[in-house]
Amino acid sequence: MTDDSWEEVKKGIKPLKNNRFVDDIKQKEVVIRKDKVETVCFDVLKRGKAVKKDDFSQMDGRLQKRFKREEFEVEATLDLHGVVEKVAYEKVCNFIKKSYNIGLRCVLIITGKGESEEIFSERGILKKSVPLWLSQGEISSLVLAYKNPSEALGGKGALYIFLRKNNKL
Repeated sequence: MTDDSWEEVKKGIKPLKNNRFVDDIKQKEVVIRKDKVETVCFDVLKRGKAVKKDDFSQMDGRLQKRFKREEFEVEATLDLHGVVEKVAYEKVCNFIKKSYNIGLRCVLIITGKGESEEIFSERGILKKSVPLWLSQGEISSLVLAYKNPSEALGGKGALYIFLRKNNKL
């Protein structure tokens, strides 16, 4: 190729506009507030159908089998030992919302078995209440399924929870 033919090829070509380099982009400063309550968009809350304990109807077959076998690694745990019911409700709601917002899928809530030697004492309130909150409360639409895990993860004193996928991530 001669110099003249190269000049002829270059005639129809327009130079590209200068693009900014990645180094020119200023990073935004992220401020994490500890006092902020976790929130979830309304469209997320209205889309999900509430589930009951051991109800896997909203999962496809393969996902259902993996969940039942506990093949998903627990990504976060909330221990409610020694917590009163009113405080526990807030903790559970914030824990589920925060887990959903950061994209976690499998979490564990330890309620404790609540067994007592006294016959007439009302024990195990959280063991009864937390499943109701997961199936009927404000966080029910974020939960895809939940069940009591194997004894290795807490048995009847815990809940193995699979959250819906956060599409905003």
